Amino acid sequence: MESDLHPLSDANVIFKYADDTNLLVPQNTDCTLADEFSHIKRWADTNGLIMNFDKTKELVLHCPHVTRYNLPQSLAGTEQVLTVRLLGAIFQSSLSFSAHVDYILNVCSQRIFLLKQFRAQGMPLKQLHTVFQAIILQCLAYALPAWGPFLSADLKHKIDRFLKRSYRYSFTKEIFHIQTNCHI
Repeated sequence: MESDLHPLSDANVIFKYADDTNLLVPQNTDCTLADEFSHIKRWADTNGLIMNFDKTKELVLHCPHVTRYNLPQSLAGTEQVLTVRLLGAIFQSSLSFSAHVDYILNVCSQRIFLLKQFRAQGMPLKQLHTVFQAIILQCLAYALPAWGPFLSADLKHKIDRFLKRSYRYSFTKEIFHIQTNCHI
């Protein structure tokens, strides 16, 4: 249904996934964000679709030194946010992925509880290792090519500490490292 929705400018990009539409407008473009957004609203009206403005968010990506950058005014009717979740990855306006790393390590910590239960029920290390790879490593590796290259040394170290702790508590039979084992 969205196949005929295209940006007004070739410099701007529209990403479509199922019922989500994402618009990327660079700083230097021949068509403003407001014009592109109005174009999308007109397209939705023409096609009998209702836009959910409560879910419509604006994320302004900028260099980490926000003091050197003046954030533009948000579009009328949209909320300007510092983080946004897109297809399971949390993007931050400062191009840091600390919020995403914190989120996935929290999810992985909850899954460690399941591994503790399996171990308490007598599951051997070989099977724990297999389950660890399936529910922990896969969680860490999800969309890693999108966010992994942006990891700071501190964030890599934080993930590696979690993986080392998992080995120390015998949930896996080898020590994994985010950079070498997950291919970033």
